[in-house]
Parts: sequence; C-alpha cells; structure tokens
Amino acid sequence: MRLAIMIEPQFGLSYLDQLAVAQEAERLGFDALFRSDHYGANAGEQEPGSTDAWAALAGLARETRRIGLGTLVSPATFRPAAVLAKSAATVAEMAGARPDGHSRLELGMGTGWMESEHRAHGFPFGDWDTRFRRLEEQLQVVRGLLDPDASPFSFAGEHEHLEEAVFAPTPEPAPRLLVGGKGPRRTPALAAQHADELNVIMLAPEDCAERRATLDARAAELGRPAPSLSLMTPVLVGRTQEEVHERAGRLLSWMGSSRTVEEYLGRLAEIGITGTPDQAADRLRAYRDAGVERVMLQHLLHADHDHLAVLAHDVAPALG
Repeated sequence: MRLAIMIEPQFGLSYLDQLAVAQEAERLGFDALFRSDHYGANAGEQEPGSTDAWAALAGLARETRRIGLGTLVSPATFRPAAVLAKSAATVAEMAGARPDGHSRLELGMGTGWMESEHRAHGFPFGDWDTRFRRLEEQLQVVRGLLDPDASPFSFAGEHEHLEEAVFAPTPEPAPRLLVGGKGPRRTPALAAQHADELNVIMLAPEDCAERRATLDARAAELGRPAPSLSLMTPVLVGRTQEEVHERAGRLLSWMGSSRTVEEYLGRLAEIGITGTPDQAADRLRAYRDAGVERVMLQHLLHADHDHLAVLAHDVAPALG
C-alpha cells in the first residue's frame, strides 16, 4: 500500500506553506502530495481563501524532484475541459517523470460539490445529475486531447464543444487520470470507462470493498483493465495516546470547533485513521484487505511536520 499526503490550502495555506509540506513529504518518502482545488472554504463564516491549485502545482513541480503531485479533485465546473487539459499538460512537462517512467503529475477530476464557492466566484453549478454529465464529457475531452493519436480532436456534447482541436505539445508521459467521488454505482462505472484510478472519500473498509467489486465488474464489462482504487481520508496520529489528544486539541482550536477532543476522535475513528502507530496500521491493513492500493492522508495540521514523520517512520513500517 502506498501512502500519500493530501492538504487543503483553502484554509489559508500560502504557497510557501504548501511548498514546505511538499518538500518534507518528499524527504520522508511519501508517494505523492495531493491538494484540493477550491476557491473558498467550507468552514463557517471565516473565509481564509485559497491559492489557485494549478498555479501552485506548477511551482511545486519545479521545487520538488521525485514526489508525485496532483489535484484531489479539480471540479468539472471550474474550467472548460481544454483549459484543464492544457494546465495539466503544462505542469506535467514541468514536473517530468518518476523513476519508473510514469508522470509525476496526476489529474484528479470530480463533479464539484461546494455550492457557496460556485455562487461566490461565478462558476456554473446545477444539480448533481447535471454536474455528473459535465464531468463525463470532460473526461472524454481531456482523455482525447492528451492522446496524440486522436489529434485533431473534435467533440460535440451538452457542455463541451471542440472543433478540430490540435493539442500540442502533448506531455510524455501523460498524467494519470483519477475520478473522485463517493457514489456507489455511477462513479465507479465512470472511472472504469475513462480513468486510471477511482478515489473514494472517507469510507469504511467494507464500503471500499464494495467499490472495488463494482469497479472490477464494470471494467470487465468494458473489456478494460480495472483502474486502481484509492482512498482520501483524514488522519491524526501520535506516538502515544497523549500525543494524539494534544494534536486533536490543537486541530480543534485552529478550526474554531466547539467539539470536545473525545467527540472529534470518536468521529475520526469512524471515518478516518487515528490513534497510535499500531492502531493506525491496523486500520490501514483493513483498507488494504478491502482492495485499496493507495491512501491519501488528509493532513490538516500543515505546519506540524512531526506528524508527517510519525506517519513515515512509525506507521508506514508497521504496515508490514
């Protein structure tokens, strides 16, 4: 099982904050660093604001060397598909390849869900079914534009219209495409048809096993190799239970939450990964047994690099 770090810059992280996490995650040997793609925060009345995901990734691509980089996820509502494909292709060239030859850049795509940021910034929203259809078209367009054998590329859909688009330069290697979402049927089917990976969000191991089975079945129907399965989930660990509680207290204070540490950790135990290294490793093994191949660990205490060190030096080795 591969471990990646996921950060949420919409909670006020500067580019330098993101760079510090990326470089530390690279030094510690994590597989990748993913960041959200938001323009606003879903955190009550406070709106600390966010950097642009693709502008930030371009900088990170040039200031790191090995670690994978990507969005988790870019909403289909934010950009026309050709703009998203061009941004991804540019950052992919800037990032280069991993030692295994694959692109360091991974493009995560989703429907978008936070209505408030769409209203605030003038993005189209619509109901979920409309957003899903938009995502389905964007995946087809992005995949087509990134394929040099499909050039010139045309597409006539409900939301996307391209006429003889010559997309150059096409990155080599091309970025992997991830579809993110919690849906039990349509999202795995969409990933099986168009993506290299399905990323699910805050699900229990038994739910991940169901997604794995659905993904495999849909891919088999299409005659395609089954995409990999990953999970994005919050994490809060410590070398001791006292350290876990101390980190939880700091996180709740930073969030301005009225919940008690016990309430927060109880909820986190249901939807995420928490506790001592052995407890966290047990939970990760349950996900691995359910067919999850990579976990994007949502790291909210971004300035706490010791938290990353616990994950790298104490949790990862305990996975066996």
